[in-house]
Amino acid sequence: MTTSTTFGSDTTAWAATWGQALPDVRSDSETFTDVSLRSTLRVGIGGEQVRLEFSNEYGDQPLVIGHAAVTTNGRTAFARFDGADGVTIPVGEAAFTDAIDLDVPDHAVVNVDFHLPERTAFPPLYGSCSEFTCDMSERGDHVGATDFPAVTAPPFPMPDDAQISVHESGPFLRSVDVASATPRAVVVCLGDSITAMGWPEAAASLLPADSSISIVNRGIPGNRLRLDAGTTNLSNGRAGLNRFPVDVLGTSGIAYVIVALGTNDLGLPGEFEPLDELPTAAELIAGYDAILNGAVAAGIGASVATIGPRNGSDNYDDEREQIRTAVNDWIRGLGANCIDFDASLRNPASPLELENRYDSGDHLHPSDAGQAQLGRTAISALQQMLL
Repeated sequence: MTTSTTFGSDTTAWAATWGQALPDVRSDSETFTDVSLRSTLRVGIGGEQVRLEFSNEYGDQPLVIGHAAVTTNGRTAFARFDGADGVTIPVGEAAFTDAIDLDVPDHAVVNVDFHLPERTAFPPLYGSCSEFTCDMSERGDHVGATDFPAVTAPPFPMPDDAQISVHESGPFLRSVDVASATPRAVVVCLGDSITAMGWPEAAASLLPADSSISIVNRGIPGNRLRLDAGTTNLSNGRAGLNRFPVDVLGTSGIAYVIVALGTNDLGLPGEFEPLDELPTAAELIAGYDAILNGAVAAGIGASVATIGPRNGSDNYDDEREQIRTAVNDWIRGLGANCIDFDASLRNPASPLELENRYDSGDHLHPSDAGQAQLGRTAISALQQMLL
């Protein structure tokens, strides 16, 4: 399990305003020396202080960060690590910067820069969506540069349905936290590619301007609820059950989790994973139940999203449909703790299929309109629980 170290003596209560789940993408990595990375992202809630969390969860060697900075609203502030300019993060661990005195407005666009002075392996360009990008510089320390000298790199490998964009915004940066005098509640969305494509951001955009709720996207394409990715598909990540302690409970200010997993438990076996890994409905339900029990034990709220329509997608058959139906019936039995993504996306005239306007084209992943619909569905459920 990844561990996080908070450098410095700051005791402020922190809340995550942006985050991502870092999958194991070492097989797609190249090696670079003396380069800077710039992640451009949009935060949710603002604060008077900010701190960054860097993770070396899947590194093969210590991660050396020589220099880091945050820029927003025309102001740049440089980060310190226990008073030092840089930090070395051991394999499998993570580290926060010291508190950075920088006013971050609600919903601000933020640049996070950091310099990698030593030989470091990472994908040349991560997947990105419209509000989250990562650029690599030409050689040198360009942290905080007004004109960042970005270089063109090959795109991060994506599936054949490459029209799908995802949430990740570069390697190593796991979370951006803010501190404010206003109490904040953080909602983590634990999901797969459907989550990574952006419904949490769509939901966040519907919050009132003065909302004290932060919605953090911890989606990983290909992710499953019950089982870790096989050795040939490591970028699909550890199972949601195994990610829960770090990606949910390890999120600053966590108050609530939405679990939107299960699609890949049904779809991957027999194509990308062994067929005997296809779960029964009871096995999937036990996985959701374990997370719900973990949330109760941690004192946070939790909801489970129903699995959306799959008819017409790869590896669809009657057996998997029967499992999905049984699982969704159980999730709906959770009452207020159910978020019914299936009902919000399905075609009323043919409920085993996505409504045409919500179909990205592969009969599984929602279109932009579908993501917006999931955002509305999630916010409607959260209003009952948190707002």
